[in-house]
Amino acid sequence: MDTNIIQDNRPVDQHLYILDPLSVIIKLAILSNKSVGTKIHILRNIIYFQDPGMFQGLCRYFLKTNKTDLQYMYNPIEIACQHYLSEESIQQNPKLKDLFICAQNGILKLIETYKQCSIMRLCLNYYFSLISNHLDENCVENLFRKDNMTPLYTTELVESLNKIWTEDRIKIILNLTSYLINTQNADTDVKSMETIMDNIDLQMQAIFMAL
Repeated sequence: MDTNIIQDNRPVDQHLYILDPLSVIIKLAILSNKSVGTKIHILRNIIYFQDPGMFQGLCRYFLKTNKTDLQYMYNPIEIACQHYLSEESIQQNPKLKDLFICAQNGILKLIETYKQCSIMRLCLNYYFSLISNHLDENCVENLFRKDNMTPLYTTELVESLNKIWTEDRIKIILNLTSYLINTQNADTDVKSMETIMDNIDLQMQAIFMAL
């Protein structure tokens, strides 16, 4: 080990933190309908929500959840943008833009949650900009820089994950997104999208377990 390199992460099996790109966007969109203070927990390639409350800190301690785990959303956010905000994808499903805008609102919720942590705010603002970079159709190619997780997202793996997302499933998610944007009961109705994602998560885990 190079002693001149500052180690800022706890030792982890990085393969357990590979995430499905579109699922990350959807989970962020779900988060946009939850209370400020809701945090995420990554367990075996799946993002879970931890509601604010007196037991949140204790739960995160025992599960060894750290706010720096947000770093693992970096690659999947960019990959999702490249694939689902492409000109071809938008022509086929214009509502995809609404989903990514909702994901940005979820990021804003996280920014508010971590308003006392400047490093996390910078990280989350960067994620917000990554999505804007594709939504604005004026993509700056070097805004995204590869990191040590990037090689894990092989073309074969990403294609396998994308196959889970049939046109029917994507349309259901997009219709629910449109509904949640216009309803006054989004904080309770969002549970419908969470239920759908529970089934998707199980299928995604099967792919990751086969790695």
